[in-house]
Amino acid sequence: MTDNIICPICKGNKFAAKFQASYVYSYSIDADAPGSESEDAFLPFLFDNRKQIGSEEYLECLQCQNRFPCHFNEGTKGVSFTILQKAIRSDHTIDPEFLG
Repeated sequence: MTDNIICPICKGNKFAAKFQASYVYSYSIDADAPGSESEDAFLPFLFDNRKQIGSEEYLECLQCQNRFPCHFNEGTKGVSFTILQKAIRSDHTIDPEFLG
């Protein structure tokens, strides 16, 4: 095992771990607010809910911008080096072996 991870595309060794997510926000509109009977009324609203509808976790090579799927826990400040190496190798292997 080497001491760093290498991009199989460009041989770069600088990566960023990224978590990309999509959310739908909903707001409650107060149609009973004073003045709401006017056609050009400005109706107030309050935050109601936020629902995550999709997410993607990946390593991105900072040199060539290729992405490698990688699962890490949101909210942590790090990821296992072994997991990163497996993510790089498995993207270009038909039947990856996850040892250790």
